[in-house]
Amino acid sequence: MARAFIGSMECPVHVDKDLGDTWAVTVYPPTSAKASPAPLVVKLQGNDKVAATKGALEILQKSGKIDRFEM
Repeated sequence: MARAFIGSMECPVHVDKDLGDTWAVTVYPPTSAKASPAPLVVKLQGNDKVAATKGALEILQKSGKIDRFEM
């Protein structure tokens, strides 16, 4: 199960199969975090759930939305 972090706060990560071969990876930031309390959503195409999850979390980390993640 993947975990995302904003600062030292752990954020729940949910991965859902979307239409076709698309995955929706959602990170729910805590309300006390500096980031917006709105969920962070990345959609990626692929057949592999783990690869899509890792790719989405890498995108969020590189864009500065999350600080780190663990798979």
